[in-house]
Amino acid sequence: MNKKNKERYLFALDLDGTVLSNSAKGEMHPDTEEAIKQAVAEGHIICIITGRPWRSTKPIYEKLGLNTVVGNYNGAHIHNPKDEFFIPQIHYLNLNEMLYILGDKVVKKEISNIAIEGPGWVQLKKRDEALERVFGFSDSLKFTVGLKLDKIPLKPTGIVFDVKETTDVYALKTYLERRYGDLGEFSSWSKGEGLTPVFDITSVGVNKAKAVSLLMRYYGIDIDNTISIGDGYNDVSMFHVTNIAVAMGNSEPRIKRIATVVLKKTNKEGGVGHYIKKFLKDPNKEKEKSKRIRHSRNNREAEIT
Repeated sequence: MNKKNKERYLFALDLDGTVLSNSAKGEMHPDTEEAIKQAVAEGHIICIITGRPWRSTKPIYEKLGLNTVVGNYNGAHIHNPKDEFFIPQIHYLNLNEMLYILGDKVVKKEISNIAIEGPGWVQLKKRDEALERVFGFSDSLKFTVGLKLDKIPLKPTGIVFDVKETTDVYALKTYLERRYGDLGEFSSWSKGEGLTPVFDITSVGVNKAKAVSLLMRYYGIDIDNTISIGDGYNDVSMFHVTNIAVAMGNSEPRIKRIATVVLKKTNKEGGVGHYIKKFLKDPNKEKEKSKRIRHSRNNREAEIT
C-alpha cells in the first residue's frame, strides 16, 4: 500500500526509563532503536516528550533520525529543530514564587540539590555527575556552580531538584500539588537505575498531555491513533489523553494502574521496541483493546503484554 494512503499513528515517547536503557550514557536498546526507525520509515509520527532540556535530548533525536516536534521540560519548551518556520512555545516561571516553594520546610528537607536555568544559562547548587550528564549542564553557554540568587533572571524556564534516597516521591509530589498547585506543575521522574529521582517545576498548565494535544492537531492525527509510552509520574497526564497508554515494566504500580497496556519488558530489555513492533503488526487489535479498557470502569487492571 502506498505510504500516503496508510493510516498514520502518533507515538509520544518519554526518554528516561523508557526509550533510554541507560540515561547517564544516553543509550538505547537495539530493539527500541530499530523499532522507532521502522515506524519513522513507515510514515508514522514519533515525538519525544521529556523532562530533559533540548541540549541533552538532541543526540538521541539525531541518532533516531527524527524531524518532528519535540517537547522539552515536559512541554514547557515545544519546538521543531528541523523546521525554522515552526514558532517555538516557551513557558517561563516566576522566580520569586519558585523560591517561595523551595523554601517550604516540608520541601526543603527533602532536597539534595537544585538547578535553575533559562535560555543559555544554568546555575547548579553543587556538582553532581549524574545530574549533570542527564541534563547536559556542561553544554550550556553559561554554566555556573553555586546558586547566586541576586544574579538569576526573574523568568527562568525550569527548576530541577534532586531528592534524598529516603524521600517518598508520591507523597512529596502530592504535597506540592495540593499546596502550590496554583503556582506551578510538579513532575517526578527517574534519572536511571540506582539514581535518586528528580523533580521539576514548570509553569501552570504545562504538562505532557497539553503537548500531546497540540501534536494531534498539528499532525492531523485522530485520537484513536495516538500512543503514549512512559514510566514516570510526569507521563501520567499524557496517558489520559492518548488512546493507548503504555507503562514500562520498570514503572511503579501506581503508574501501571493508569495505563491501558503494561509491558513485562523494562527499558533495559527494549520494552519500547517490543511494543512498537507488536503494535505495527496489528494496530486495530491494539487500538480496540485499549478502547475497551478505557470504556470499562469496572476493570481497573491494564492488559499485561
